[in-house]
Amino acid sequence: MNRAKDIARHAHMSSPRADLPCLYFFTDPVRTPHPEDIAAHLPEGSAIVYRHFGDRHAPAHARVLHGLAKEKNLYLLIGNDAELALEVGAAGMHLSESHLKDAVNLRTLYPALCLTGACHKAEALKQTEITALDAIFVSPVFPSHSLSAVGKPALGLKGIEEVCALSPVPVMGLGGITADNAHLLSQSGLSGFGAIDAFKP
Repeated sequence: MNRAKDIARHAHMSSPRADLPCLYFFTDPVRTPHPEDIAAHLPEGSAIVYRHFGDRHAPAHARVLHGLAKEKNLYLLIGNDAELALEVGAAGMHLSESHLKDAVNLRTLYPALCLTGACHKAEALKQTEITALDAIFVSPVFPSHSLSAVGKPALGLKGIEEVCALSPVPVMGLGGITADNAHLLSQSGLSGFGAIDAFKP
């Protein structure tokens, strides 16, 4: 998948954590109903963030993605579901902004899991729970059609630089990132980024 490769080419950012992927494919049950088709073509070392949003077939989908992750040397993170993450042997979890309060407890209970979280406003960076995360995703970086970005102005490069300066953990970008604009982020201070539509054929 050339689009994934193009994005990956721009995702080799300077990260203080060598064990953290730089490129993340975020799933969405509506926009990416068959995430395994995209995951099968992701570059080695990148990550899948499986957000099932209550899908009743989530365990089966998660197991398929975990199989692909093992085969392709990818990282699998499960959104907001510790039970499912442990059941399928995922590398970690991704917490929505409303679930950041769980970060400290999850870090204590499952120290081996990679924990990332979402942040849509600078105030969230002041939460003590942020320090329990391995990385934080800020969004939207660029104008985005994502439901989570509705009504939220794009951060832009200046906004990203300010967030990176404030954050106590590595910062990843999300929202409106494509193969056409990913190169603009190479000097932004981000440690990596994620996308949804950019990976769609």
